[in-house]
Amino acid sequence: MILQTASGQNWTLKDSGAGLIAADGNEKQRLNIIRRNSTWDAKDLSENGALKGKYNGNQLFAAWIQGPETKDFLNSSGIPVWMYRYKITSPDGKTVESEPKEFFAAGFSFFAIEFGSHTEGVWKIEWFIHNRDTRQSSQVATTLFQTTWGRPATKSNDSFRAN
Repeated sequence: MILQTASGQNWTLKDSGAGLIAADGNEKQRLNIIRRNSTWDAKDLSENGALKGKYNGNQLFAAWIQGPETKDFLNSSGIPVWMYRYKITSPDGKTVESEPKEFFAAGFSFFAIEFGSHTEGVWKIEWFIHNRDTRQSSQVATTLFQTTWGRPATKSNDSFRAN
């Protein structure tokens, strides 16, 4: 997906997903994806520290979005014009929406996924690009994954349909 501002600057989606990323202090400089999958054992992730960035030492269960470096889409004030926001839908249909947030300078961002009492089912994360100047948003990606409880996740090619 390519979005363009009135001044002709493009924003292009490079990647989005959910899985384990390295929480090693370099998050602002680079996105280090350790593993992505479509099915995850929420019990394993929870009990082994993935929700706090301590899985296998420093891994965090998170969702991410990646675009161009922020220096590539500055507005007339020298501020990155593109921001992002997300809407996450848990297996029971409840949604949480974020406010617009800024990307790291390297052009990506992420947020830690929290399960709460929602431990089994299909999760949906809708990603939106938000224009700081016009305040308009456009959906650019959807990330889907499934959680189980106490059943190890296997390498999966399952596909889930977005509602």
